[in-house]
Amino acid sequence: MRTFNFEHDGTDYELAATFAASIEIADKVEDPLAIAREAAMEAALAQARIPYKPTFMFTIRNVPQILFAGFRAAGSDMKLKDVEELVFDMGFIEARAKASDYLALIVSPRPTVINEEPDEVGEEGNAQSLEVGAKT
Repeated sequence: MRTFNFEHDGTDYELAATFAASIEIADKVEDPLAIAREAAMEAALAQARIPYKPTFMFTIRNVPQILFAGFRAAGSDMKLKDVEELVFDMGFIEARAKASDYLALIVSPRPTVINEEPDEVGEEGNAQSLEVGAKT
């Protein structure tokens, strides 16, 4: 099982990338492959300096839902409400980066474990970040 670990406020958290989590995200948010496709399209067009408005954007509603699927897949008993509070506490920008890294783990082959060292807001973690919906 592939996992994504991060620390916030002295607590370690684990998200698991599983097929069941992928289905949950697809059912509640958007198909992870569609999200990745939009990220790739946006990155390619941005590099060519062509404006593009992606069909998927991270929101304050879908970031907790994405992370919640990962927590559940890892066996956590956190409720969605708890994940929403965690997202708010860590800040939406930081939580969005975690959701992006987690989605990258789902759709791409990765090492068995990704441990992210705490970094400053706006920096990428150790997993390749999906830059979906970033404002330019």
